[in-house]
Amino acid sequence: MRIAMIGIRGVPAKYGGLETCGEEVGKRLVQRGHEVIVYCRPGYWDDSATEYEGIRRIVLPSLKMKFTDTYSHSFLSMVHVLRQKPDAILAFNPSIASLCLIPKAFGYRVALNPDGFDWRREKWGPIARGFIYASAWLCTKVVDQMIIDAVSVCDYFNATFHCAPPAVYIPNGAVPEPASESGVSEKDQAAILEKYGVEKNKYLLFLSRHVPENSCEYLIEAFEGVDTDMKLLFGGPGDSTYAQSLTATKDPRILFPGGIYDPDEVKVLHHACYFVLHGNQPGGTSLGLLKALGYGACAMTLDTPDNAYAIRDAGVKYELSVGDIRAKMRELLDDPAKVEACRVRAVGRVREEYLWDVVTDKYEAVLTRLAGNQT
Repeated sequence: MRIAMIGIRGVPAKYGGLETCGEEVGKRLVQRGHEVIVYCRPGYWDDSATEYEGIRRIVLPSLKMKFTDTYSHSFLSMVHVLRQKPDAILAFNPSIASLCLIPKAFGYRVALNPDGFDWRREKWGPIARGFIYASAWLCTKVVDQMIIDAVSVCDYFNATFHCAPPAVYIPNGAVPEPASESGVSEKDQAAILEKYGVEKNKYLLFLSRHVPENSCEYLIEAFEGVDTDMKLLFGGPGDSTYAQSLTATKDPRILFPGGIYDPDEVKVLHHACYFVLHGNQPGGTSLGLLKALGYGACAMTLDTPDNAYAIRDAGVKYELSVGDIRAKMRELLDDPAKVEACRVRAVGRVREEYLWDVVTDKYEAVLTRLAGNQT
C-alpha cells in the first residue's frame, strides 16, 4: 500500500505532536512493507535528504508566514500527490480541509487527523480561530475518515459535526523507557545533569513550548512561593514577548535552558527529575505528557478531560490556579513514596494504551480499509 502524509512540517519530527505521529506511524508502516511518502517543508531538516527511516521525503516550498505556511505547502502537496497515485492519503491539520477536495475529485481516499481543538489555541486571533473552526466542520463533510487522538475530542466531533462515518479514536503513542532501561551510560547521565546545573531527584522538570496554552506563568508563580531547595528546570523554545516575560522571575532556583532536543538529554532529564510539570490546556492527547509517562516520570498535570484520561492514577492533577498548583507541588514534595508509586504506574499506563505499535495497527486498519474502497 502506498500512503502519502500531508499537512505536517516533515520528518524527522523536530517540532510538535503531529510530526511525531507522522514519523512514528510512518516508519512502522514502512517496516510492515508499505510505501510511505511524507511531504516536507524546506528548512525543516536536510532538504537534500530524500529518505528518512525508509520514509520517502518530498520537499516542496511554502509561503513562510504564520497564516500561510501550512496552507500553501499543503496546496502544492495535494496537487503533487496526484502523480504519486497513493492508495490512501493521511492528512493532518483541520485548516487544510478545503484542499482535501483536490485528491477527492480524482477518486483518492483521505483520512484526516485535526489535532484536537486547534481553534482554541492562544496563538490564533479571532479570524484565524473562526477559519479553523469552519475548516474543522468542513473536514467532517469532505474526508472519508476522521481520526481523533483524544476521547473527548472524538466525542465532540461526532456529536457537534455529525461525522459520517463516525470519527474514530486513535491516540498518540509513546515508548516505555523507564530509568532501568535508559541505555545511557552513568558517565553520560552525570554529564547531562551537570550541563543543565541539576542533580538527580533535586529538580522539577518542565519541557514544552513557552506559550500561554501550556500554563507557564501559573507554574512559575506557584513554584516561586514554594519553600524548597529543589530547582525548576523550565526548558522549551519560546522567543515571543510572553516567553521573554517568564524569564523576568527573580527566583534563582528557576533555570531557563531553552529548547532541549537531544533524545538522550530529554530521556535522562525525565529519568532524573523528582517530578514533571505539565500544563497543556487545549483538547487532545499531549505527546509531552505521554513521553513523560513512558520515561517513568511522576507527572503533575492540568486537570482537563484529556490529561486526566491519559494520566489516570499515574500522577497528580491540578486546577488552573496558582494556589492549587502550589498545594499540589507541596503534596508531592512531602510524599516521596507517592512520587515513586506514580513512576511505576506511569510506565504501566503507556503499556496499557499508548504503545506506538498498537497505534500503528489502528492507523494501518483505517488506511487499508480506505485503500480497499478506492475508486
